[in-house]
Amino acid sequence: MATKSEWRFTRTEAAAPNAMVTADPLPAEAGLEILQAGGNALDAALATAFALGVVAPIGSGLGGIAGILIWRDGAATCFDGSTRAPLAARPEMFELTGGEVRSGMYGWPAVKGDHNVEGPLSASVPGAVAAYEMAHRRFGKLPWARIFEPAIRLARDGFVMDWYGTLVFGAYAARLHRSAEAKRVYFREGGAPYRPPTGFEPAERLRQPDLARSLEAIARGGAKALYQGELGAAIADDVRAQGGILTREDFRAFEAVEREPLCVDYRGHEVLTLPGLTGGPTVARSLEHLAREDLRRHEQLGAESLHRIAVALRAAFGERLTTMADLPNTTHLNVVDRGRMCVSLTATLGGGFGSAFMAKGTGVLITNGMYWFDPRPGRANSIAPGKRVLWAGAPTIALRDRRPVLVCGAPGGRKIMSAVVQTLTNAIDYGDGPQDATSRPRVHDEGEMLLVDSRIPESVRAALAAKGHEIDVKVDDVLATNFARPSAIAIDENGLRGGVEGTKIGIAVGY
Repeated sequence: MATKSEWRFTRTEAAAPNAMVTADPLPAEAGLEILQAGGNALDAALATAFALGVVAPIGSGLGGIAGILIWRDGAATCFDGSTRAPLAARPEMFELTGGEVRSGMYGWPAVKGDHNVEGPLSASVPGAVAAYEMAHRRFGKLPWARIFEPAIRLARDGFVMDWYGTLVFGAYAARLHRSAEAKRVYFREGGAPYRPPTGFEPAERLRQPDLARSLEAIARGGAKALYQGELGAAIADDVRAQGGILTREDFRAFEAVEREPLCVDYRGHEVLTLPGLTGGPTVARSLEHLAREDLRRHEQLGAESLHRIAVALRAAFGERLTTMADLPNTTHLNVVDRGRMCVSLTATLGGGFGSAFMAKGTGVLITNGMYWFDPRPGRANSIAPGKRVLWAGAPTIALRDRRPVLVCGAPGGRKIMSAVVQTLTNAIDYGDGPQDATSRPRVHDEGEMLLVDSRIPESVRAALAAKGHEIDVKVDDVLATNFARPSAIAIDENGLRGGVEGTKIGIAVGY
């Protein structure tokens, strides 16, 4: 039988005795800098998150939302910085195109001009900064301003664009070009993305002085600078000047919330994750279904094990999708420090680059929270003033005998939940280290078709089809997020080991 060549990606596992960060490369180095300066895991996580907003604005930033899960001194807590619809939002605020036309990843009836998906009318209240400050006040060690320093440097001095950044900015150019400010900041004159190292021409550096000033304002004045100060006022005023409904009052009224984590038992492990309108409950329900099976009786990545994982995911999503709203583009990071404080943090702007609307003079992109509501009035998920969205973030920490053994999470919309579940089953059921646990081929099932990674052999796919699954084979390359992008840090008596999804950008680094 003839075969064709396949492009295979791989990555080595990182190890460190003291502390570790997983994230995109430059932000991970920012977190490591803070750890080596005496900061704890939360300080490092926040420094990493702020740096991610500079170098990876497709998925997070000052104008986005976040969820944080923390384990410290035998106890866990989490901080919810999710978004709400503006107070001026109304169920009938968007005009539908009519007919059978659908748009977006949720299949809502299409809105004229896609105004619920991108642009100023799609903008909602950002919550990440409020959650970050609340967490830092409880658990931070270094001064608040210190954790901003790496991000401010990256924004002010710039960074050399890498191949992934050029690819992402190029892929979203049409969307970002609709915002004159975003086009001015993120693209060269003429509209092309900045050039990465090619070996033929010099690489180019992306500088964001406006964003540096916004970061400096929050570093000096705390979250008040955004929610009650000039920065928030500038964002709200520009959104309204361009036709949006976000107001200064929306910023002033916003508050983050500290919550008790959701906990589920799985194979003698306590698995902690976010509660409420997040991806956490879907992860928990999937694990509850799987706990009734003994996956270890079945070959890893074989048809029997994947069938059981698919059935558990389908059942959990069946409960979730009665509400139908999640986020597609996110960032995720994990940090463990020398004292074994653990932080798992997922942040998002919503769609790719959020609303793609950048407020003039701020360098800040705003989340497109209106995207996740049904634009038709009278539905369960219809728009309402101040209404919260359901999002997919599921930062997770697994404990054994009340000690953390795995810190994990992923960006990638609804695929986050299936990625976290399979990272956990790979590690707990099959004994994988963090690199293998995050990088093995995966499946995803929401009740319609079973998405199957193309790396899973054809014989296994055929066996799954014989069990009644309708198979949709997906190739997960360097840009695609068909199966999310998990990362993990494993903790044992010998130290820390870190892994990141092998086909994507990312790094595990420690000392």
